[in-house]
Amino acid sequence: MRSQTRAQYANYLNSLEYRNLVQSSLVANIATTYYSLLALDEQLRITVETVSLLEESTATIEALKEAGEQNGAAVEQSKALLYSTMVTIPNLEAQIRETENSLSVLLGRKPGTIERATLNEQDVVVHLEHGVPMQLLTYRPDVRQAELSFRAAFELTNAARAAFYPSITLGTGSVIGYDATTLSGFFKPENLLLSLIGGITQPLFYQKQLTGNLKLTEAQQEEALLTFEQTVLAAGQEVSDILFSYQLSVSKNPIRQDQINSLNTAVYFTQELLKAGEANYTEVLSAEQNLLSAQLDQVNDKLEQLQYGVNLYKALGGGTR
Repeated sequence: MRSQTRAQYANYLNSLEYRNLVQSSLVANIATTYYSLLALDEQLRITVETVSLLEESTATIEALKEAGEQNGAAVEQSKALLYSTMVTIPNLEAQIRETENSLSVLLGRKPGTIERATLNEQDVVVHLEHGVPMQLLTYRPDVRQAELSFRAAFELTNAARAAFYPSITLGTGSVIGYDATTLSGFFKPENLLLSLIGGITQPLFYQKQLTGNLKLTEAQQEEALLTFEQTVLAAGQEVSDILFSYQLSVSKNPIRQDQINSLNTAVYFTQELLKAGEANYTEVLSAEQNLLSAQLDQVNDKLEQLQYGVNLYKALGGGTR
């Protein structure tokens, strides 16, 4: 039993289905890691730009303090926000290096720098005019396995049903004590009758056994069919959930962009009002902090949508053919 199990496991490891499954998983992991790397690059770029903006704001508030229009608390609050933003840069750089090394390992190369594009260069489909044909689910390993299991159960049922029919075999050797080459002996009525009766009555002796075997195979076939149906339905649900979540994520894009545009305007206005003495420094710091948060959220939105694309690739069987 153990040797048979090991043989089945070895056959599975050598099967095309298993190799396709491993290949699709590897491709999905590479894509996920690559998109994560691009997202980290974009987060680093935004953070560096924000640091420059905060440095300008801090310098402005210091100048206003020298002019007697702001106090020391305003300067220190501005510096605190600047330093808390700056301290995230080393963390982002460390994550980028770790992600580069992880991607290098997945690509089968030594750890090092990865040449790459930018997150903004990655296209995201905004509208999906059509759904996904159910036939694409046949590329999934679980659907394939369930289908093959049902086919095997169907053939076993046919074999169990065919066992009820008598079988008479003509071949070399002796038949009912006679030499098969002596056809005159074989065609004697008594010998021919005994041969036919033996082939016909044999299934009758095992009627209960054959009936039980047929019922068992029919039950196994029904179970395999139900498993196949449930597997297809579950696969369809997974794909449907991904597509629905993807569309919802994409729908946030214009709203997020409007938020960022408004925050950019708010930062500009509050800075000008601060210079004119008509705004408090906390308004400036709050606008700048909110802008950074919204920009980082936009990066996460883009990464989320790209990840949905990878998940869809996996849910459809990894594109294996």
